[in-house]
Amino acid sequence: MKLGRTAILWAALTLGGVAPTTESAVVAQQSASVDAWRAEYEGRIERTLAARREQKPNFAKDVQTTKPDFIVYIPKVEPEKLGDCYNDHFQVFDGPGDALFALTCQATCEGALDQHVTLFKSVDGGKTWSAPKVLAGPKTFDSDVPIASWGFPMVSKSGRIYVIYNQYQPGKVSTNRQHTGLMVGIFSDDGGETWSEPQTIEQPRTTNDPTDASIPPEWVVWQKPLRLGEGGKYLVGCTRYAAPEFHSKFKTATEFIRFENIDDDPEPKDLVVRWFATNDDVLRVGAHCEEPSIVKLPDGRLFALLRTGVGRPYWTVSEDDGETWAAPEPLLDRDGGKPFEHPLSPCPIYDWKGNEAASGYYYAFLHNKFNFDDKNPWQNRGPLYLVAGTYQAGARQPIWFAEPKLFADRPSGQSFYTSSTQVDGRAVLWYPDQKFYLLGRFIDESWFDGVPALNLGESTNE
Repeated sequence: MKLGRTAILWAALTLGGVAPTTESAVVAQQSASVDAWRAEYEGRIERTLAARREQKPNFAKDVQTTKPDFIVYIPKVEPEKLGDCYNDHFQVFDGPGDALFALTCQATCEGALDQHVTLFKSVDGGKTWSAPKVLAGPKTFDSDVPIASWGFPMVSKSGRIYVIYNQYQPGKVSTNRQHTGLMVGIFSDDGGETWSEPQTIEQPRTTNDPTDASIPPEWVVWQKPLRLGEGGKYLVGCTRYAAPEFHSKFKTATEFIRFENIDDDPEPKDLVVRWFATNDDVLRVGAHCEEPSIVKLPDGRLFALLRTGVGRPYWTVSEDDGETWAAPEPLLDRDGGKPFEHPLSPCPIYDWKGNEAASGYYYAFLHNKFNFDDKNPWQNRGPLYLVAGTYQAGARQPIWFAEPKLFADRPSGQSFYTSSTQVDGRAVLWYPDQKFYLLGRFIDESWFDGVPALNLGESTNE
């Protein structure tokens, strides 16, 4: 088979070890030495920059591969100004004044010494976007600022924007550098123009954290919090990484976080945070159970989709606004139906009519492929498929799905660390294509052709 130029360049990036997924480094504890860190990444960075510079004349064409309706950012590939060949963890949200904002985790390569949290802003409904503004972490390699990762937003009722992120502490590593850190927050009261000084938010130690209390927990919040908790409070899932001494129990598990007092506009250090499904009550499926995304069902329950290392996504439900959760089960197309196949890769789910709409119409993303003879759960992250589904009252699995439809046809390197908003009353998926371009695409009704008929039963007054 003869590969096209783009495929060859992407193979150089993925097969050459330039930009491996985060998980490929989780199997062993990473060194806390900055010199070792720099040496580990030197070759990857050289190969990444060489490949991307060669590909740069083709960016304008290549960015159209996944048929985006919005282009938020095309990397400049100017590492002396800003490390930007890696763009991930793409969280677009509605801010004050009808503005759209976007957060991303950015670097030259994932986990490199220039990893930072970046903000973009649009005042015209996503048609155009501001240049990136670094909120936390180093812009370039020659900075002594520690890396910062995985920023996520919340907006209070008054319009104060909070951004919370994982702040690495130099020399302190549990398993993976970019996941080990303090929970730190900043805020803006002027639409993202200026930001407060960072403050640390208290995190309780758990039975799965390092026994050395000087090493922070290892955690990632990968979706933006939604007002799905008790009384409309912000709720979000969290991946908890077990410390190396506890890897015999599991590598990753799922917890949930609720922010109690965002609407009081407190200083970040005074945020009240409650943790659920934690310590010995974490949600587990084998060695890996991670990256929950949450939607609300018409009957008031919450439904979460989880990625696992067993070749299938799993689901769980909560009947008490996210405080307790049922044991996870494999995701089927319907009760008694076919299980979906999926590697250890993101599998987000969203409500088609709005993040807190409880509409009964949902869409999720899967690779729809897994080789069960291969014991490595981090298999090729190739083409991604959209699976649309509807709520089914009285069913054991409350969302039933249609056949998968091809959404993003990339041969490899496709991880959907995504978010969703409504623009002009239409659902938009915001996605980091190849963890490189930052894009958006309308999800129209055609994706729902062939879904099971919505069955509300007696769960609502409709």
